[in-house]
Amino acid sequence: FNARLAAKQNEINQLKGIKDGDRPTTTMPSGSNSDSSMSAEAKLKSSEQQKANLQVTAYGQHTESAKYHHGSQQTENADDLDLNGENVPDEKIVCIAKELKERLVMKGVKKPRREQPLFDAAIGGENDITLRPDNLPPDAVDIGEDVSVRYTYVKGFIRTYIIRRKKYKDSKGKYYHVNLPDEYKNCMGRTQVTESLVAQVLTMHFYYHITIGDIEAWLKSMGLNYSHATVVGWIEIGANILEPLDDPLHKEIIATGNVHADESTLGCKDQRLPGKGETVEDVEDELHFFKRWIFCYHAPLSGLTQFVFHERGRRTQEAVKKYFEDVVEKIYLHSDGAPIYKCYDVGELIQRIACLVHMRRPFFKLKDFSKEAMTMLGLFEAIFREDKLIKAKFSTPDDIQRERLLRIGPMFNDIKAYLDKLAKNLEKEEEPELLKAVNYALAEYPCMLRCLKDGNLDLSNNVCERQIRRVAKYRNNSYFVGSPEAGVRFARLMSHFANIRRHNLDPLEYLCDVFRRIKTSAKDKLTDLLAHKWYPATVAVWE
Repeated sequence: FNARLAAKQNEINQLKGIKDGDRPTTTMPSGSNSDSSMSAEAKLKSSEQQKANLQVTAYGQHTESAKYHHGSQQTENADDLDLNGENVPDEKIVCIAKELKERLVMKGVKKPRREQPLFDAAIGGENDITLRPDNLPPDAVDIGEDVSVRYTYVKGFIRTYIIRRKKYKDSKGKYYHVNLPDEYKNCMGRTQVTESLVAQVLTMHFYYHITIGDIEAWLKSMGLNYSHATVVGWIEIGANILEPLDDPLHKEIIATGNVHADESTLGCKDQRLPGKGETVEDVEDELHFFKRWIFCYHAPLSGLTQFVFHERGRRTQEAVKKYFEDVVEKIYLHSDGAPIYKCYDVGELIQRIACLVHMRRPFFKLKDFSKEAMTMLGLFEAIFREDKLIKAKFSTPDDIQRERLLRIGPMFNDIKAYLDKLAKNLEKEEEPELLKAVNYALAEYPCMLRCLKDGNLDLSNNVCERQIRRVAKYRNNSYFVGSPEAGVRFARLMSHFANIRRHNLDPLEYLCDVFRRIKTSAKDKLTDLLAHKWYPATVAVWE
């Protein structure tokens, strides 16, 4: 980027020299967009606009992850892709690693167990519980015991519980044993950790953004010496248990009638996706780190968010249609101008609403080089300022809708008139970036007017982009997910933690309660376990 910026600045300096009557000291770069038929002023203006866009891209301000930009982040400008009406290519290799070392197959190979200091410390203590069967005959002989270990997280400490179930046999050959009581059963399955410790690990990783390596070090300092694969396995178990909530969350979001949608990239270790004319069998077995896509859907009326990793991370129109295929009542869909959402530009059941911030953004990039861009910015700012005043004075949707029609409606007409004027007078060769911004705004204008139909609707899609920012922060910390299946689990966990934050819930209390109740809840009662309707119904077992 530094080299490209320097080349563009060199081109601008030479154009300024031509404009001032000086003879350039070097030849024009072969890759410049200069045209011999253009005047020096037009060439200079065009180059300065191109440099402005290049600077924005170079310093990482082109995506929702601008605040967390780092060197390994993607360099494609998502806004330009939307403006050009292009789809993102199916495959983009993230240059983290091009080759993976072959992993040895360890299935069936006996592996030494790690020593767990907490287990040794619990032997013979108050948490070493022995259970014996009732009504044992006098001649019964002890023939051993079944041992179950539980690691639980209580009040800032990890505690170990050892449950020993004694087994006996009498002189007639009859066996006596004790089934594990319900209070000692583990809702997490056959793992040694209980729901409280899994909830703590999930909270540290997805709520406080602590890396897996740091979580392993924390566990070791608390007396648990588990491997990286084991800790990741706990996260997988937690995500799998929460799977029944996917469908209720989806239905709750689309039932609100007002949904915001956006998408972001996520590195994923996977095979290459089949190209045109190819089948899955035609794809090589090699695994690489590809840039895939994760969708975000947010319902502001219920405060619910759902992330979706669709079919190995494809960014296609089918992914959006799949999410809204069960819609039976009128719904508004807020989005940017990406082609994947264009299928809802015309329709009665699902109506797309454009984002005024995305319409404004390309003009903001050009504000230092174009008076017309500054004029457009003033018109956009006036609408945002007026809408803020309306919402401060009125609270009911009907009043907001009425005031928007009276006060903001004429402002939209002014924007349309000025855009039509610019589209007619601008030359593509002289001001290509400005003309591109004008054409994008004109294409989005009809969908933007729909925000005047309902006072509950927003003028921008910022509420969804704020949710996407969490994915961007995770991407910069962890780089990638290990497989497409892991992408689905990642999207599920990010959804629940976004809702936990939105509704100000204690993540440990919420997750522990949901883990215990989800397997015994009827399908029509699963909605009560979502963050916006949840109420604690149980008390921690080990307390």
